[in-house]
Amino acid sequence: MTSKNSNELQILDVKPGESVEDDDSNSLLKHAKLPSYLAEAFHDLYQEDGLFVCGRGLGLLHLIGSFCRFYADVKEGHYACIREELERNKREVPNFIASEERLPLIFVIGLKDFERSCLISILERWGTPTHMLPMELTNESGQGKDRLALYKRGGIFLITSRILIVDLLTHIADPKSIDGILVAHAENVSEQSTEAFILRIFKTQKSWDLGSTSLGPSNDALIQSLQNGFVKAFTDAPDVLMSGFAKVDKILKCLFVRKLYLYPRFHESISLELERNPPVVEELHQTLSPKMQEIQISIAAAVKTCIREIKRATSLIEWADAELTLENCVTTNFDLSISRQLEHDWHRLKPSTKQLISDLRQLRMLFHYLLQYDCISFWRLMNNIKSLGASNRTPSLWLLTPAADRLFKLAKERMYTLVPVKASKKNSGPIHRLQLNLEVNPKWRLLHQVLSEIRENVRDGREARILVMVNDERTLQTIKSYLVDGKDKTMMKRWLQYLNNVNERSRAMAKVSGGSSYLPEENRLLLEEEGRVRNLLYGPASKDNSNRGDSKDKKIVLDWKRKKRRINEEKSRGNAQLEDEKERRAILDEAIKDTEHHEDILLASKVAQEHTMSDKDSDAIPLSEEEVRYKVTEMDDLRVIIQTYTSAEGEAAYLLLNDVQPSHIVLYDADPAFIRSIEIHSACNETDPHKLSVYFMLFEASAEEKNYVKALEREQNAFEKLIQHKKTMATPMTMIGPWTTQEMQCAGNSAVNSYNHGSLPLSMDTRTGRGKNVIPEKRDIAVDVREFRSALPSILHQGGMRLAPATLTVGDYVLSNVHCVERKSISDLFGSFGSGRLYNQAETMRKHYKVPCLLIEFDPSKSFCLQNSNDIGPDIRNDSICSKMSLLVIHFPELRLIWSRSPYETLKIFKSLKANHEEVDVDKAIAIGSNESLDSLIDASHDGEGELEINEAARNMLLRLPGINMHNARKVMKRCNSISELATMSRDDMKSLLGPLCGQKLFTFFNQKTD
Repeated sequence: MTSKNSNELQILDVKPGESVEDDDSNSLLKHAKLPSYLAEAFHDLYQEDGLFVCGRGLGLLHLIGSFCRFYADVKEGHYACIREELERNKREVPNFIASEERLPLIFVIGLKDFERSCLISILERWGTPTHMLPMELTNESGQGKDRLALYKRGGIFLITSRILIVDLLTHIADPKSIDGILVAHAENVSEQSTEAFILRIFKTQKSWDLGSTSLGPSNDALIQSLQNGFVKAFTDAPDVLMSGFAKVDKILKCLFVRKLYLYPRFHESISLELERNPPVVEELHQTLSPKMQEIQISIAAAVKTCIREIKRATSLIEWADAELTLENCVTTNFDLSISRQLEHDWHRLKPSTKQLISDLRQLRMLFHYLLQYDCISFWRLMNNIKSLGASNRTPSLWLLTPAADRLFKLAKERMYTLVPVKASKKNSGPIHRLQLNLEVNPKWRLLHQVLSEIRENVRDGREARILVMVNDERTLQTIKSYLVDGKDKTMMKRWLQYLNNVNERSRAMAKVSGGSSYLPEENRLLLEEEGRVRNLLYGPASKDNSNRGDSKDKKIVLDWKRKKRRINEEKSRGNAQLEDEKERRAILDEAIKDTEHHEDILLASKVAQEHTMSDKDSDAIPLSEEEVRYKVTEMDDLRVIIQTYTSAEGEAAYLLLNDVQPSHIVLYDADPAFIRSIEIHSACNETDPHKLSVYFMLFEASAEEKNYVKALEREQNAFEKLIQHKKTMATPMTMIGPWTTQEMQCAGNSAVNSYNHGSLPLSMDTRTGRGKNVIPEKRDIAVDVREFRSALPSILHQGGMRLAPATLTVGDYVLSNVHCVERKSISDLFGSFGSGRLYNQAETMRKHYKVPCLLIEFDPSKSFCLQNSNDIGPDIRNDSICSKMSLLVIHFPELRLIWSRSPYETLKIFKSLKANHEEVDVDKAIAIGSNESLDSLIDASHDGEGELEINEAARNMLLRLPGINMHNARKVMKRCNSISELATMSRDDMKSLLGPLCGQKLFTFFNQKTD
């Protein structure tokens, strides 16, 4: 199976039991520089459909690219194999295969945006011809008729699930012409997902039309894949597969596959491949500073206090669970594990208990930011949490503990301390001086030592290209500033920025009181320190300019805070939690954003200074965004390239390594997926005489070390469970029968489908008597295309409903000619009330349908209530969702409210609503609201009953005329019965009706010539 040459993916035949030889002339896939274990995975998965599971960073996207490249090659790829197999068995070859003109039609779903572009980049590097490259189809890909022409030509399409499901239901994409589907991120597939919806239509339609193919029955895997269509699924998240009850079996059932292929890091072929030419790795364990160690202990003590108080406050949590330990508080979303256990009883908890759970989230984040932030940023974060928590209804209890006092004291001492001095004759009282500490992150010094060591070891004259990988952009800019400006200047700039913000109030008090001598001693020392630091950095002449810049920066911060609070308010409306819980969750987010925003202002001022200096020195050419990202910081004879893991996420890490070709890699932060990308890069470049050197930096006995080790353990344990589960699990059965409604969904050709014009039965009911008349169930529903982001359309289809995707102007679902439904999840309901969108939607539904309905759909895993009964008061309040619902019903008494516990309950409600009404007219539902003004005028002229109602189109037109406003419109409507009567009035009548100015405007508008 495994080729000796790891640089080429050599697959000679797909028959089991035959060896793979190194022969380029007979290889199925060429020009693919991949590890050989992916050739084995390609062989297994191509032979029989299944779910491929591998560890993160082991080349999953390269394997998907291999399939795309192979299927797109008509002459030497998939169709060539089928052609040879048919000729070997002396069977007739179909015309579309023999002609070699039509490309197979294959869809790749489930990819993220950056993964689509990365996949195309991988194929381009392999030398794939342009006509074989996949085509991206996203929400901006044009109309359905354009996609129909593309589908007829065939090819590989990287498409979003929402577009594909709409094209399948509207017959733009014919399931009979689809050869297969590749599913990425299969861990997200569930019975309610859009991907499962797509596969259900694809496989059932293929099975129903099996008899129409000319190939006949066959036991050969290739011919079966041509007849039934293939499905190949991929995932690199084994821990997610084992996170629920029988989740693997459910995913296999939804994917319509039976095989499970496991490729962990400890797989024999992977270990042999990656350990043949391993890089030289040097692990550098950096100890925390004494104060950082004490801070970490204080945070752990606060966590223990919160856990103890939660145990005392509620008995609804199973503390025997292995997840609820102090170690997991550092390594996982500990607060989410507790929240999941309390979801159904959340409304029964006391506010203090809810606040304790929110405190655990704050403390968990503090473990992380202690290692990522410098001492100044961490102290600012602590102050923000304290000040924002004080404004909360229920204060954070951990802030009142002795551990919190110790934590704040240590965080402050990392910056400065007040040292007492001897009293003088002038000042007999206690006097202190400010001693500046400004503790540097220990990793900064370690990074500098590593770079210095590399510079000393490079003696042979070759260029040392060093790649430094960090977590995020903020860390990147901090490291760059440290390497370019040095420790002292970097910390002094941050210290000055902090003093500038904290001394705002002190400067105002000193101006009012007549001097700084009336200020508290610590405030006075900080104010004096600001002047000293500014003079040290920029000189005495910079004071006036800095004051002007300070006011500008202050305005930026205040404007940003106001904008961020408005955004958080709108976002928090979507949570199913209560208002106080939303406020608690927003506190830490705002504190973190506030801290990092000050860093962004400092960075912007630094960049502006650099541009100013460069403009003075020379005429610099402006850099593009991509050039700035890959800007190299030169250190004498070293070339240091700093990159973030977010910019090299997934397979982009492999592309980055091939582009940069580093001689040394410094992992400032740990990331297991990137480490494996380094192993693959080293294994594929074994001809390089100089081995790749990797420096792996890790804080010893810290949250970072525990997170890294826990991630590896979690993946290994997940694979061990998957291996054991594969041994004992029953073979999944494909539930496809000849009499299922799912199978016949797309058999018709009309917009709403007719199941082959009524010639096919919808179900087989053996209990029905021969002489009994069976009333056919009404099943047609018009669905807005935007609703396919939710799970409800998939469940409706699974329940036998026939869906007609359309762009609806009014409503989300049209059940009949009288029923129009606007679906709102809990998050969308809060957001619609906040924006006022729900009022307009209810108004349009009431205008066009007799029975407008508002469907409020709850999450089945959450409590079935909008608001805690204790929070419902006797008065109407703006912040109460129940008050808003009451006002909505008062304004629209015709509106029917539908309360649904889950999408499955919604299916039952829709069936009962449709039982006694005619089927929906889809064309009419699409036309309603699209030309509202014209339709209203036409309907009013032909409908005698419309005379008793207000002509909405005429009223809207009236309000748009010059001189007409909300104050005089009612007066005009009482005086005139129509706009034509208003247009024939004289100038004097208009002036007496509207006033001199407004009357003249309207008269001029009606009587002025158009040319």
